[in-house]
Amino acid sequence: MINFKIYKFIFPFFLLFFFGCENNSIKNNLIINRFENEFYNSSKDDLQLLIKKYPYLFPKQYPIETWESFLKDSIRLAIFDKSSLVFNNFVDEKKKLLTLFLNIEENIPTFSRPKIITLNSQSEYENRVIYSDSLLFISLDSFLGDTFYPDLPKYISTNMTKQHLIIDVSTKILEKFARKPIDRTLLSEMIYHGKIIYLNKFFNAEKKDFVQFRSTKEKLVWANENERNIWSFFIENDFLFSTKNDLKSRFISFAPFSKFNLDIDKQSPGSIGKWLGYKIVNSYMKNNNVNVKSLLNEDYYEIFIKSKYKPKK
Repeated sequence: MINFKIYKFIFPFFLLFFFGCENNSIKNNLIINRFENEFYNSSKDDLQLLIKKYPYLFPKQYPIETWESFLKDSIRLAIFDKSSLVFNNFVDEKKKLLTLFLNIEENIPTFSRPKIITLNSQSEYENRVIYSDSLLFISLDSFLGDTFYPDLPKYISTNMTKQHLIIDVSTKILEKFARKPIDRTLLSEMIYHGKIIYLNKFFNAEKKDFVQFRSTKEKLVWANENERNIWSFFIENDFLFSTKNDLKSRFISFAPFSKFNLDIDKQSPGSIGKWLGYKIVNSYMKNNNVNVKSLLNEDYYEIFIKSKYKPKK
């Protein structure tokens, strides 16, 4: 005979355990939609099904014959072969993406996991990752290794490797959540990017500075050795609160080197303003009892004043 009193007592705990396990299973599961595999392993007869599944990847202005031709295009097929080799099972990337999402969810409650779709888009470098709240597109053909792109400048191809993929994804997401500058000063732009780099380091397992700063080990060694001189240069030239557009192209834009207009330019990493912005943000976090949630929305001027940033001698 069933003891209903015991059952009544145990049943709620069973439900709590069951649904708790289910929620953890969902939380720790990540679905990666490998569109490039589906597309290049399909036939002409399968295309309509793919179009129905991924309508946003098949613009209506193009006839189906366009997509049929892609299935036979030798260059596209060669790129697919290479991406299949480099990203065979995507297990490591999946683990890192899951860690990234869990860390962001813990610190940014308004973040919702997007649907992840990998593809070979042959897009421009700046569009290698596209994030639009509910969708995240990752162009794997932009991460096949620096030697795969002999026609591109070295400072660009150096950053088109497998180890840059997660940082690029993280950057695109954080650009949506970090408070954007409300003025046009160079300092506000520096600190905005400094926030993103700091959070990238906080949320990701990848700690190598040359990956985080999209530069080389040698150039970052130079920057660290000359930190005091770089800061003095910005102060002496009254750059921090300047709104001149050329300063952003010289010190913020992605480039082979920063433009001090001095003989040492080519020794410097590009986007030195972002690097300095990170130094200021890092100093702010060390000198103030704040968490990363607060950092996201903190005003750049408050960060600057409270950072007490002082470069090494």
